[in-house]
Amino acid sequence: MLQYLYMENLKPQSVHKVLATSYLTYFLLCSIGLCLSIFFPIKFSVPNASLFATLCFILGPALMSWAQITSHIFEKVKIQTGVVCFNKGPYRYLRNPTQLGLVILVLGYAFATGTAMLFITTGVAYILSNIFFKKHESILADKYGEAYLKYKASVKKVL
Repeated sequence: MLQYLYMENLKPQSVHKVLATSYLTYFLLCSIGLCLSIFFPIKFSVPNASLFATLCFILGPALMSWAQITSHIFEKVKIQTGVVCFNKGPYRYLRNPTQLGLVILVLGYAFATGTAMLFITTGVAYILSNIFFKKHESILADKYGEAYLKYKASVKKVL
């Protein structure tokens, strides 16, 4: 799996494989953060942490679900009409809403547990996931050409 961390080793593959590897890496790093919190029990306290955690537990999965539903609609429209459309649903605001939803969800766990190591590994996982995101965008640009490049130029990567 570590070979995927280097762009030159990424062979042409499907968007889904790149995203799955990205999310698996994210999961593993966050799991490592939870394990490290056992050995380095650095805790933090935030006023209303349970409120932040609850909001993250609602907003993260909601954003991820909205993104997945929208991407399935994109695929159906493409199959039925042959038209490629990228700027619907959460994709009109940012290019990878699933990634942001995942970050929000994991931050919810960090707020709920008060575990500093989970915050740290979430940040590292986010940085590493950007390597996969670049490959993801490269595949989409190759597949959809000018339509994706126009979309990419008009929509920010994150909010």
